[in-house]
Amino acid sequence: MRIRSGIYGLDELLGGGFHSNSVVVVVGTSGTGKTIFSLQTLLEGLRNGSRGIYISFEFGEKDVIRLAKSLGWDELEDYINGGELEVRNFYAENVSLLSTDLVSIVNGASKADRIAIDSFTPLISPIDINARRDVNWLFSKLREKELAVVTVEEPLNGDLGRPDVSIPVFLADTVINLKNLGYGEPFNRTIQIIKHRASWHAEGVFPYKILPGLGIVVEGYETEEEEVEEIVEKFRGLPEKVRKLAEEIAKITGKDAEKYVKLLMERYEV
Repeated sequence: MRIRSGIYGLDELLGGGFHSNSVVVVVGTSGTGKTIFSLQTLLEGLRNGSRGIYISFEFGEKDVIRLAKSLGWDELEDYINGGELEVRNFYAENVSLLSTDLVSIVNGASKADRIAIDSFTPLISPIDINARRDVNWLFSKLREKELAVVTVEEPLNGDLGRPDVSIPVFLADTVINLKNLGYGEPFNRTIQIIKHRASWHAEGVFPYKILPGLGIVVEGYETEEEEVEEIVEKFRGLPEKVRKLAEEIAKITGKDAEKYVKLLMERYEV
């Protein structure tokens, strides 16, 4: 069974989406959008009646709400207040082993359909063979859920062979690498599917943008063609909140704004 990622344009590169009951590892350096990726996949589930847990070293509930509002995802606060989304901070006194707090959260997450752990790296560094067994056990528990997203910090030197990166990558069902190349548009940020177990996936690297109201949008996402005049007319008549988001998108994307504004209108059903 396939489930939607919530990342615009990604499901087409994954042969229809993620497999249910799978663990997705997202690898990337700071600033590539790993946290946004995590929240976006949770939000997709929440919008379709699922429940979620977001677990982080760095982000508390207020931080998550602040980030969500900066992206135009005001509804995320409602999901938190309504109990559909739980935000948990965890701490590991001994980072050489998996945190007992994390294990207890995962074990007790019976009502959650989607889980995001952001970031996993501090919990398995330094690493040994016992920790590898622990990671394998944890991933097996995560597969009992509809979907689990685990982010891993990529070393600045790009060495994916380090144990704290290679072990989660090896044990995951799907691995996605986000990069911030710093070259400027259109290849400032790129996404690559490293593996997608038991499924076809697109090869190569694909540019992506992070846009208000939408989050991560993989370039090459195709929409049905419409006349520019019709889109512009809809743009003028949008509700105030959506219009403001559309104006921000227009500033970022320039001549390509029309297709992204159309996505935004579909997202907000206007």
